[in-house]
Amino acid sequence: MREPTTAIMQRGQESKMTLTRGISVVACVCSLASCDGVADLADPAVELREQVGNGMALNTAVLNGMRMNGMRMNGMRMNGMRMNGINLNGINLNGLSLTGSSLSATGLVNGALQLFTGAQLVGAVIDLDIDGEPWKLRFDDIYKNPAAPTSDVWFYDISIQAPGDPGWESLCFDHLGQPTQAIPLANHWDLTTGARIVDPGVVTFACRDAVLAKCVEWGYRPWATAGSTSLANHHQACTRMARADYCGDGTPHTFTGTPIDVLDKLSPRIQAAATLSRSNWGPEAEWGPSGAVCVGDMMRLKLLDDAGVPYAYPACLDALDDFSSCGSLPGSRGGLLANRFCDKWGDQPQQCASHDDDGDDDEDDEDD
Repeated sequence: MREPTTAIMQRGQESKMTLTRGISVVACVCSLASCDGVADLADPAVELREQVGNGMALNTAVLNGMRMNGMRMNGMRMNGMRMNGINLNGINLNGLSLTGSSLSATGLVNGALQLFTGAQLVGAVIDLDIDGEPWKLRFDDIYKNPAAPTSDVWFYDISIQAPGDPGWESLCFDHLGQPTQAIPLANHWDLTTGARIVDPGVVTFACRDAVLAKCVEWGYRPWATAGSTSLANHHQACTRMARADYCGDGTPHTFTGTPIDVLDKLSPRIQAAATLSRSNWGPEAEWGPSGAVCVGDMMRLKLLDDAGVPYAYPACLDALDDFSSCGSLPGSRGGLLANRFCDKWGDQPQQCASHDDDGDDDEDDEDD
């Protein structure tokens, strides 16, 4: 029986291969100089965020933990990469497309075109030409998120084969170096700024141990809607929030394993605050696709101060810290998500315990 990954924490290591975006695969690494994390101090009951309605989430400094990321599906050569074909058990597939997080392709079977989608693509091998060298990418398993089997979020176990290497290696690794799954997402992200680059001909394989996938699992699926509201910008705002990228320039200000409390005002709401009764928790910021739109008093910069990690003070903060109501998400300010934080986490984590000040446990608390 497949066991779902329960601890979602970011990888802070540089991937082994850095490639540029193209029809193919691109390493996506945006790590903080020190990303040790404090996951061992988190609550012992660690669950996927979809299993509980709301609660604390562990953030990260990394945009995407993938070895290779981004595959151009139209066969166009770009930045030295191109896709040469897809084969499934001897059937040549064409027309690779992405709907939500599910890939599909068609193949000729007994003289008739047949659609292969979802788990039907298990075993498919994609031939890649990267700077004249033959690489292969293989779908080893494809399945719905075990924590939410009725959702539209698909997990892909993907392996890659390097030129001249008979073995296969996982495409995605978590911060502990263990293989993990990917969630296919449309478009790709700038490796320096973290900006989403809209290109419907590109799919990014977002590793579950990184914020692109993490924000999907928190409920902000960029292909979906909440009521009539597209969640694409909420997903992008979430990537800024999870990395404490205040100025929206791609600079993270957090450590792996740091808990934050996430909330929105969507209808229906996806995440709601769980720490309102805790005196050591308070608003950190409201977030839009380009970074914070206001900041409160509980900022993750204190983590860096406590750890003695040097950093450049974010230039945008002076214009964002005069809002006493930060965290309330008024429509006029443009924030899509907000988060709360306990700034004692770095030096007095016991003061951030996941229970109410009166000693009663919060029924909905959970960590990722």
